[in-house]
Amino acid sequence: MSSEPCLCENAASRVASYRAVLKSIRQALRMVAMLVALTAPAWAEPLLITGPDGEYRFSQQDILALSDQEVVTETPWTDGELTFRGAPLSSVLSEAGIEGGWINARGLNNYSINLPVNQVLAAQAFLAVHLNGELMRIKDKGPFWIIFPWDEHPDLLTRNVRSWSVWQLQSLDVLD
Repeated sequence: MSSEPCLCENAASRVASYRAVLKSIRQALRMVAMLVALTAPAWAEPLLITGPDGEYRFSQQDILALSDQEVVTETPWTDGELTFRGAPLSSVLSEAGIEGGWINARGLNNYSINLPVNQVLAAQAFLAVHLNGELMRIKDKGPFWIIFPWDEHPDLLTRNVRSWSVWQLQSLDVLD
């Protein structure tokens, strides 16, 4: 009789060991993919605007090309003064042929609100794509965030205006 272990037992042990290693690798890759999705600049997904003449897609760079402006303000959801770059929402809506009425704004988290265009524009709504010199990421409330100049106009710190400040904005749709 041979005292050598059966090759079948060794093979089964090795297969189980390899499976455990592969499972660990898969878990690590999932974590890396999730971290990249949260921290990478979000230019891959454009803002979709459905206007009276059809659909428009705006990247963060497209917004800056429309009207590269800055708003420096504190927000009700952050600490301290922040510098936002982007374009007045009026410029973006005008580009999509939207001049009045109502639009529905929807965020990545499925937050959705109907906005009265004239009131939102009168409140100087601003579409931010940069935060403190960096393209906004999802974890920064980006890639697109409707903000208002709260420091210049503290009267805008109302419940309505705060509800209009949609972060992680994904779409704007004209309502009939």
